[in-house]
Amino acid sequence: MTRKEYELVFQALKSYRCYMTREDEVLSEKILDDLFYPSFDNLTTDDLKEDDTEEKEINGIKSLNFR
Repeated sequence: MTRKEYELVFQALKSYRCYMTREDEVLSEKILDDLFYPSFDNLTTDDLKEDDTEEKEINGIKSLNFR
C-alpha cells in the first residue's frame, strides 16, 4: 500500500469517526495499523531491541538510532 492510499483510508475513517462508537474507533485504529504496519506482529521482542539500539555510521559520523 502506498502512502497516498493509506492517507485516503485514514482520512475516510477520520471523517466517519463522529458516527463511530468507542469499539468502532478501536477497530478503525487496528485496521490502520494492519494496513500500515502489516508485519509488525511478526517481529519478535529481540528484533525490536536490536533495531532500537542499532549503531549506525554515516560519512564517518556515528549515531545511535533510538525510535
